[in-house]
Amino acid sequence: MSERERQDDLELRLARLPPGRHGLPRDFVARNQRDRLAAGIIAVVAARGLNEATIAEICTAAGVSRRTFYAYFSSKQECYLDTYGRIVGYVRSATDEAAAVAEDWPGRVAAKLRTALELFAANPDVARFVLIAPRRAGGAVAGRYRTMMLRAVDYLCEGMPLPPATRAPSDAVAASLVGGLVALVVRELDAGRGGELPRLLPDLLELFLTPYLGRAAALATVEAVA
Repeated sequence: MSERERQDDLELRLARLPPGRHGLPRDFVARNQRDRLAAGIIAVVAARGLNEATIAEICTAAGVSRRTFYAYFSSKQECYLDTYGRIVGYVRSATDEAAAVAEDWPGRVAAKLRTALELFAANPDVARFVLIAPRRAGGAVAGRYRTMMLRAVDYLCEGMPLPPATRAPSDAVAASLVGGLVALVVRELDAGRGGELPRLLPDLLELFLTPYLGRAAALATVEAVA
């Protein structure tokens, strides 16, 4: 299925279902409702934050009843974590696909970062949902976010050449790298420039690659692929 076809399918499933007996397959109805709840919680949380969002607001944005919400989730936190996981899975799939055609590790890092920036630029609310909201929510949601940030370091380092071709920064430095990348993205989101995120690629790529390759090699990669 092409990207346009996937988008058309998503838009179809997010459309309101007709009331009453509509004759649609049960699995279609369930998928439609869960997608609408995902879209609803993304919109509300991106605008208000998770702690301030209410289930009533999420249901209104999704166009479903509270009864439908509780048929799938026991709380807004459960709905948030489910949606968060679906977004992370989608981004991972898209960035894996983009990186598969790169010839070397720096090129794969560039492909992953570029694709993530493009996806978030296409829908800045999604970026706010996964990068800003969880840090402010605290509790299990913030813990899930911290875990994903640590995994992001390992993900970007997949296939990295062993020393001496690369350096091995300390765990603290490695962990701070993704935090630095996210901080630059959040700055643009807070400034209302979410649609311009792809222009951050050179800065993000240099920031991430420098501890592993050295600044000269990192800049050479930026010039080649960014």
